[in-house]
Amino acid sequence: MKTLTKYLFCVVGGLVWPAVLAGAGQKAASSVTLEVMNPRADIARPPFFPITARVPELAGKRIGIYWIGKAGGDNFFDGVEQLLNEKYPTAKIFRYKGPFDLGEKRAAEIAKEVDTIIYGVGD
Repeated sequence: MKTLTKYLFCVVGGLVWPAVLAGAGQKAASSVTLEVMNPRADIARPPFFPITARVPELAGKRIGIYWIGKAGGDNFFDGVEQLLNEKYPTAKIFRYKGPFDLGEKRAAEIAKEVDTIIYGVGD
């Protein structure tokens, strides 16, 4: 309870003192204008890429599975690969492992090797 009281005192004090100090040299009848600014600033949005159309049929396709190495993901993707092999025996599965952001170069390399990809983090 002491910590909460101390926190509230700091918050209220932090809100009251700037207003008191801002008006210290002013007449009682004048008003104070505060400008609220966004600390995140204006940043350019990253480019938008729409979702790629789904592959209509997986039979005979080259399917990539990309995993970033998080614990448990290997078990999950082993199951996904097994289900794909059972349902689409003519499909060929390629497994990839790497960082969360695989980068433009690695993405282009993988895109040349597969028709579609399953990307997951394993959580």
